Amino acid sequence: MNMEVIQSRYGLDRTIEKIGSNRLRVMGESQFQRTAQNDEGEITMFDFEGGPCLSVGGEIYFQKIKWKIEKIEPSQSKHDGLSECVLTVIPNY
Repeated sequence: MNMEVIQSRYGLDRTIEKIGSNRLRVMGESQFQRTAQNDEGEITMFDFEGGPCLSVGGEIYFQKIKWKIEKIEPSQSKHDGLSECVLTVIPNY
């Protein structure tokens, strides 16, 4: 598996892991997260405490590639204080 670590603005680690050809998991320690959804109930934004703030149509850098976020799926972590989400992405050359 390919994985990279970035830091929140508070210095907390966020891991980005490729879990499929077009899927990335972003997770890290976060006491809370904020989400937004559209009228159809689909999650359009996921914001970790201290970042990153991810949004559908936005971009994330991973493996020196800029990826466009097409879908966000929050995941229930098995650990207290750990937040995670799965992104469906496409390369945005």
